[in-house]
Amino acid sequence: MEFTKGERRQLWELAGLVYEAEAHQLLEELEFEFKRWRDGEILSSELLGAIHEFHQHESRELWSVYQALREPEIVARGLALGFMAESSVPPES
Repeated sequence: MEFTKGERRQLWELAGLVYEAEAHQLLEELEFEFKRWRDGEILSSELLGAIHEFHQHESRELWSVYQALREPEIVARGLALGFMAESSVPPES
């Protein structure tokens, strides 16, 4: 399917929002480990281990997924995963 320049721009912007929403969700999980560290529940070394694991797994997996997808697929992913409402996608011209 061919998209106009304006549609491609909209898809690019929406894809960016989807990526940010998914990244935010993953970082919230990591933030929990920071909270545990601040509350004295885990050692600094344990927090560093959690950061390392995050970088080696969740962060890389997210990056890989988004590198393999084009903007229309990312928007579809965002819809399927509930990161965006269908109403945020402009109707076809």
